[in-house]
Amino acid sequence: MATAVVDTLRAAGAQVAVAEAGGDLAAAVRDAGLDAAAGVDLVVHAPYTPGTATPAALVDLSPRDWDRLAEEPIRHGLAALQGAHPLLTPTGGRFVLVAPSVAIEGGAGLVPLATAAESLRALAKSAARRWAGDGVTVHLLAPTVFALDAEAEGLRGTDVDRSESALGEDAMSPQAVADVVLLLCAPGARHLTGSTFALDGGALMVP
Repeated sequence: MATAVVDTLRAAGAQVAVAEAGGDLAAAVRDAGLDAAAGVDLVVHAPYTPGTATPAALVDLSPRDWDRLAEEPIRHGLAALQGAHPLLTPTGGRFVLVAPSVAIEGGAGLVPLATAAESLRALAKSAARRWAGDGVTVHLLAPTVFALDAEAEGLRGTDVDRSESALGEDAMSPQAVADVVLLLCAPGARHLTGSTFALDGGALMVP
């Protein structure tokens, strides 16, 4: 999914810097030949932790498993927000967090993923409220887990499978996520902040 976002932004003419989760965003900007002091227009944080889409009973998770699957993604999200703010303030830019829709609806056997995703959503909303005065807007995109993790194919037919969506599979693809990220770069998107966009093809149609 991250590759689709990067390719789509570059195709639209953007200069893109890439950082690993938990990495130094300003350093990544400089490494890409850009001026970190001048700021950036957009930061997209799309965390991925191997194993999060593998169902597991909560009682079977060790403390180490829980930390890696549930708490580490939250720490990385916090680091991304902290690193993004000084980059976005000079430009009045946008921060987009991508986390699976289990943040909204949950999923059997996916408690760590749902916990991390909903915690990240709360962080994004808090940042949106606090950063509005700086001209920085924050959004959360919530695609189905199938758009984010190839390991999720094993979840087909379970309660997290929204293949009955009104718009079909294309609206739940990695490219759909990339297209909506680009949409949030449009001038009119400056009027939105703190929103959660469920990219499930109209399966849930949550407010």
